[in-house]
Amino acid sequence: MSAKYYKFRQEELPVVGNFLLNRFKRDRVQFEDFSPEYNDDYEANWLSQIQKVEQLNLASHLTADLKQITDEMYHLMSDIVDKLDFTSAYAQRANKSLTIKFSDFGIKEAKKELRKKNVEGYLLRIKLVQQNVINNLEALKVKGYKEEIGSEIVSMTQKVKELNEQQDEKMSERKQLVASNNGEFDKLWAILSDVSRTGKLLMKKDKLKAEEYMFSHILKRVRKSVPVEKKIEKEVASPTNIEQQPEVVEA
Repeated sequence: MSAKYYKFRQEELPVVGNFLLNRFKRDRVQFEDFSPEYNDDYEANWLSQIQKVEQLNLASHLTADLKQITDEMYHLMSDIVDKLDFTSAYAQRANKSLTIKFSDFGIKEAKKELRKKNVEGYLLRIKLVQQNVINNLEALKVKGYKEEIGSEIVSMTQKVKELNEQQDEKMSERKQLVASNNGEFDKLWAILSDVSRTGKLLMKKDKLKAEEYMFSHILKRVRKSVPVEKKIEKEVASPTNIEQQPEVVEA
């Protein structure tokens, strides 16, 4: 990416834009006195660019689809934990009759991956559990285990796999949407950099106001007002988890 956004992430730029725009409006007389370029057109173009970037960040239809898929998948994974709890109870009761130790059955490890929301890890672990159920089916059935439990886990696991693939597709779509519109982020950043640089110069004798044009100060304000990542982006490989830009030192 060509632009260097100080320490900001792309999704934070509209927040930075609105913060600086409010200061610009407050101090616009000084800006206009400094240069006629800081006029109504400049402000209107700035606001328009903020709105464009906000729409790109939201990617509303993709975000809604992704949330629906993720919610369904996580609900299903929680249900699988319940099914595995029953399997575990039967395996524990049949411990002495099993071909392996109960501790080696693999259920604990599979549940751990489910709780971590690690689909790939779960899909790997559940294969061992399913094979151990097959190898010890008669011993489990003696203790009350019903084959329907295993069948339900198989079908639910397949659904989780499909949802995970759909999730990956939506993430890819959203990342592509942002990547193909990097120019819009760059245009906004050019405005913000210009205003920050000029604002620090004009407010040099007023420490508090000058500070409000410093990116280091704005960064702290932004991080307080906006969650570092949305919940959905913490739990999955976030489609907006764009690589952090190289740091540049403020002038």
